[in-house]
Amino acid sequence: MRFLLTNDDGIHAPGLAALQEAVAGFGEVHVVAPDEHLSGCSHQVNTDRPLKVTQLAEQRHAVDGTPADCTRLGLTRLSADVDWVIAGVNDGGNLGVDVHMSGTVAAVREAALMGKPGIAFSQFQRRRQPFGWSTVGPLVKCLMDELLPLPLEPGGFWNVNFPDPSERDPEPEIVFCTLERGHLPVDYELIDGQYHYRGSYQERPHNGSSDVSVCFSGKIAVTQILPPVTVH
Repeated sequence: MRFLLTNDDGIHAPGLAALQEAVAGFGEVHVVAPDEHLSGCSHQVNTDRPLKVTQLAEQRHAVDGTPADCTRLGLTRLSADVDWVIAGVNDGGNLGVDVHMSGTVAAVREAALMGKPGIAFSQFQRRRQPFGWSTVGPLVKCLMDELLPLPLEPGGFWNVNFPDPSERDPEPEIVFCTLERGHLPVDYELIDGQYHYRGSYQERPHNGSSDVSVCFSGKIAVTQILPPVTVH
């Protein structure tokens, strides 16, 4: 089995290294990732300028473009006969409406649009602090074992969020759940004529069965994201 790996934290991110190590046990791995940190870039793509690709090692390329650009280049030019596109592991949660803003999720969404199944992995943290990324690898392997055999709706993909490292059990429960539809808290503080975002991610509304509730409760949240409904 062949895997294309990418992310939005950049090719040197520890989450991508943990992902590569975990996925390598399932087959051939090819990494095509942005050459810089691009978190929150959503599904942006570049079509009006050339994209520079730097080969860092065999089957490892850095692109001066977005995660969706990386997926496009990987599937059309840099990696032949890919079976799955895997993105992450993102440094931060991609829960609920985050999927619309996340470059990590957008990379897998682009793969789904191009006819390839995919999984987006993200690591939620309540407070930004260093932790052992090596602990994420076994979780990725467990989810790969769980998800690779499962059927996906045409055009769909998996979105996986690991709970805060300080709150999860050694073997946290895997919960298949729905995507939270509640809006993120939005607030700004005016300082010296400039508006500073002050919304609290931890205080976002959520219902008891959504991916936000599951992840915030210390469990692994797994959601199948389906393609947009066609409106006639």
